[in-house]
Amino acid sequence: MTSAEIATYFGAAAWLPQIATWLYRKFVHPVAMIIPDKYAEVGFTPLGPIFNLKMAFSAERKGLIVDGFELRLKHSDGDTHTLRWAGFSETFSEITDNAGNRQVVSRAQTPIALKIGTESLIEKLVRFQEPNYHKTDRPVVLALFAHLNFLKQSIPKDYVAQTLASKEPSRFQRSANQVELGEC
Repeated sequence: MTSAEIATYFGAAAWLPQIATWLYRKFVHPVAMIIPDKYAEVGFTPLGPIFNLKMAFSAERKGLIVDGFELRLKHSDGDTHTLRWAGFSETFSEITDNAGNRQVVSRAQTPIALKIGTESLIEKLVRFQEPNYHKTDRPVVLALFAHLNFLKQSIPKDYVAQTLASKEPSRFQRSANQVELGEC
């Protein structure tokens, strides 16, 4: 074997790490692990039905990006609601002084995407809301409150009775029955 052949083999072998990297990226898929907290917050707020759950996220093999997260809740009577992530909250530190006063350093985020790496565990409070509420009921509720405020300014003494006698509460009731949020 000549020195030129040996140099050719070394040159070809120099491509092996790059080819191995290409094959790894092509065939190895990430595995996400989501660890939920034992307790969740469930309720109905001015933002509609909510479900807040603290979760820990981890990835194995390689990192990944999550661009959407949905949660399906089923009531005992069979009513099903699909909630979509609407916010994150992450606590970075908690400081307690000598008097026992606590201060929490945290950050709230609007969810666009979540990058999960393999090197550490990410803990976040994930807030879920029902998108159908924002499309159908929220405009009706806002119209009801606008009408209530208008009557409060124009008829300060009897604005509640006037509001209840108007057509806006019946619109709200029809909208709630269509979306069936009262069954939550």
